[in-house]
Formats: sequence, C-alpha cells, structure tokens
Amino acid sequence: MHSRAVRRRRPHRQLPPEGSLRLGGADPGDNSPTNLESSARGSHHPGGHMTTQPLLADLLRSGEWTGAEFKAARQGLPKSAFETVSAFANTRGGCLVLGVTQDGEQFEVSGVGEPDKVQNDFLSVLHADGKVSHDVDITEHRYQHDGKVALAFRIAENPRTRKPVYLDGDIRRTFLRKGGGDYRAQPHEIERMLRDQSADRWDGQPFTRVSLDEVFHSASLTWYRDRFHATNPGFDVEQPHHEFLHDWGYLVKESGAFLPTGASVALFGSLRGVRNLLPRPILDVQFLGYGSHDEMPETRWIDRLVSEVNIVETWQQLLAKYLFFMPKPFRDIDSETLERRDAPAGFRVFREAAMNLLIHQDYGDHSRKAVIQFFTDGIRFWNPGDSFGNETRLLEPGEKEVRNPAIAMGMRRIGMCEQAGTGLRMMRREWQAIGYAAPLYENDRVHKAFESFLPQLREVAVEVTPQVTPQVTPQVTPQVTPQVRRLLDAIEGEMRLADLMGGLGLTDRKHFRTQYWLPASEQGLIEMTLPDKPNSSKQRYRLTELGHFTRQRNQ
Repeated sequence: MHSRAVRRRRPHRQLPPEGSLRLGGADPGDNSPTNLESSARGSHHPGGHMTTQPLLADLLRSGEWTGAEFKAARQGLPKSAFETVSAFANTRGGCLVLGVTQDGEQFEVSGVGEPDKVQNDFLSVLHADGKVSHDVDITEHRYQHDGKVALAFRIAENPRTRKPVYLDGDIRRTFLRKGGGDYRAQPHEIERMLRDQSADRWDGQPFTRVSLDEVFHSASLTWYRDRFHATNPGFDVEQPHHEFLHDWGYLVKESGAFLPTGASVALFGSLRGVRNLLPRPILDVQFLGYGSHDEMPETRWIDRLVSEVNIVETWQQLLAKYLFFMPKPFRDIDSETLERRDAPAGFRVFREAAMNLLIHQDYGDHSRKAVIQFFTDGIRFWNPGDSFGNETRLLEPGEKEVRNPAIAMGMRRIGMCEQAGTGLRMMRREWQAIGYAAPLYENDRVHKAFESFLPQLREVAVEVTPQVTPQVTPQVTPQVTPQVRRLLDAIEGEMRLADLMGGLGLTDRKHFRTQYWLPASEQGLIEMTLPDKPNSSKQRYRLTELGHFTRQRNQ
C-alpha cells in the first residue's frame, strides 16, 4: 500500500502518450474559461512542442466506450467514480468526465453542481490512505459551456507492477473496463494481474514435483544442444547436460541439490515433467475449411493437433506438418549445404509468429491454451497473456519486457526467433514483400491476451496431398486421383460395399480396393463404420469430415 494514491499532473507539463485519448482545456489553475470547441487551438508546451487536443464535443458525440465514462455529478461526487478509476487504471486508461448526462442516445453538458468542491473531494479521497491500492496518474481538465462546468480526469493505465488497482483494501473490488462499462474483475482475472505483477518470473521458479532424473526429455535436450553449439561455436560440446543447464540458469542449486526451473521443464521436460508443470496443452492447432469472417459451419475443423509435450517437441510436430502441407516452390540450391531452398513462402514469418506463442504465453494460466487457426484466408495466432509494453510501440526497435525471459533467451540463443525488438517489424516487412497485407495485431488488456493474424492466404488452400496421422491434420484441400474423386461423389451417407461398387459400375473387388478404397482411406477421406470388424456383414463405408470437405471443394 502506498501512502499517496494519486499522481496529479498538470496538462501543460506532459505530452499525452502517443495514440492515447487526450482531452483539451485549460489548466485547473487557470481561471480563463474553456468551451467545448476552444481546445482546437492547441496548447504550447515547454520545449517547443505543440499539441492539438481533441474536443470534448467529439467525446460527447462518440459516447461512452472503453476510453470515456460520463457521470452527472449534479449533487456531488458519485461513489461509482472510483470504480471507474480502478477500471481505467487496470485496463487501457481513459477519461472520467463529470457534469455530463445522457438523453436517449445523446450526451450533453449538464454541469457539476459545485465543481471546486467535487474536484477537491475526488482528489482528496484518492490521496487518502486505504481508498486505492496503488498510485494512479491523473491529469485534470475543466470545461465551461453555456455557464456550466464539466470536469475531466485523464486516468493513465498503471504498469503491471502496480496492478491490480482495487478499492478500500479489498482486492475483490478490482474493476476492469469492458466496452462502455466498469465491471468487477473475476478471481481468475485478478490472479493473472497478480502473476504479471511479480518481479520473480514464472519461468525462473524452481520446480520440485518430479525428480531430477525423470524430469527431462533427453531427445529434446540433445536437439537443443546440437543447435546451440552449431549457433554458438566455442562452447564445450562434451559438457554434461546438468553442467550445461546449470551454467545457463536452467538448473538452480538450493540446499546443495540441483532443481530444474520452470523454463527448463517447459523447454526440455519429459511428459511427466510437463504435465506436472502445466496441466493443460501448450498449443492447439486447428485446420479449418472456411474463412476467418465466415459463419462457422457445422463441422468446426477438418483436423486438429493438440500438443501436451514440451516446447521443443511441440515445435517439431508443428514444423513437420507445416512444411509438409504448405506449398514449397523450388527456388535454388544453397551454396553451402547444396540442399534445395524450397521452404514455403513466408516461412520465416510463420516461425516468428509461432515462436511468439510458445515463448510469450502465460504458462501460469491453467485455464487457457495458445491457439493457431489455419483459415482459408489467413492464419490466426491467439495467446493467453497480453504484451507488457505499449502496443503503439510494438514495432519500435529496442528491448521489450517479456513474460518468460529465460524461455525467450533460450530460443534466441539457437536462432529460433528474431532478436528482441525486431520480430514484428521483420514479419510486416517480409509478409508484405510476398504480396500480402500487413499482419494485424491486437493486445487485449481486458482479457489479457495477444492476437496476431497473417492475412490473405486463400490461395494456399490448394495443391497439397495430406498424410493424416493421429497427431496432426491438413489445413488444405488434398489432390485426389480421378478414381478417388468418383468414389467421393458416389458415397451417400453410410453404404454397403456392394451398393458402392454397383454405383460405380465396378465388379472387380481387387481393382476397387487398390484403385479406389486404399488411396481414399490412406488420405483420410473415407472410413469404415466398424473399423475393428472389417469383414462384418454390417460393415458400411462413409466419408470423413475431410472427405466431405474435399468433395465440396472439388465440386
């Protein structure tokens, strides 16, 4: 608890943050009147800066939403004003405007009854110990219109280390701004803010639930070290694993014993280790047969990969299938390795987006998982955990504060992701270079999530032959032989073999099996209703979800 709960800022001493909502008006200490339109003149700031403030009239026309809250305050300061302070400070910041009422869908200045008293009451209560849990940065503005006074308070978003902002010493009185209202935060939302508040990062915490001799997946650790030594020559390749991990901070020593950190288990952990660390999947990959703005069909996805193994294994699974299913046009020969350079167009961008999911998600959140969705018009990446930084500066170079620094550095050391502060700019540059629109990003402060979208990929949904496995599935329409296409067109519901062959005009079972059934079955397009009893008299044959989708596409 801080002894001073408000940092009061005079408007002429601070330039509003880039991209933030700015209210114009005179300094509260200035007796000159300010009407609704006067702020269009702009105000001069020391150092030669000139700002043009948006008009209060613009806010009134736009109405209440995430960045503005209006209250009448005719008879004094409303108690709900402090809920708005908590909500804005915990979310994206915003403006609390007193002296405004709503008439239908219109907002108008009705005036504050005693503006000086209301302003002093508001600020003095915020100063009082016990009302607000953390310091809050507030800038005041005063407006006069037709002899009426409106008071505006610009409330800045608090940094993660000063969240949650709650009221009256009761953390249950934590509020968030959602749409045009202030809502009491749910327990899981408060827990996310408390995790982000901690100076001790999740991935640096010792892990004790599984013994050291069972906690690591040796193949993943070997894979990582092979790439580490190839990327960083000069280190001892014969160094024992435990010494290597200790040197790089993935093993910590407590009471004479080595303990793995959360980062080491997430990166290289055995299945037992990962499941005890994280009781939910690391990644959910969905291959969808419709566009991102289309109505969801009855069949939600064609196939799906849900990974519950460590980050290294998850990346290997995702990479293998991505490279198999995406078109790989031959370009040239690598002069050093003499191998074909035929990675899918935009692969570096996809890898960076996927790595961002694996590196930056909130692993302390046990109720949500990262999701990649392959639509016909783009790829969506959704991550549990928002970016700590200001989203208006995401594309700027320089170091950014990250949620899992040990995991991030581990992957950067082997060249699996771009250096800090360069990844999103590279993604935009390279995605546009191959002819697509710039990637889209949304940093959701309310739900503490980050989403990116690589748009305009509809043309990749062709010319791929899938290889279905229990772990992963295709995102695209497979190529089929003329015989398989005839078979798909002939199947209606569940059919007997004799009826199916009769519909195709076939009598030779061997020919049907080798030219029709086996190719379609191997591609995952058709299936038996009784797969455990292939010779049953009750056996029937039907299309799979992928089969329905492929037939629809081919038609």
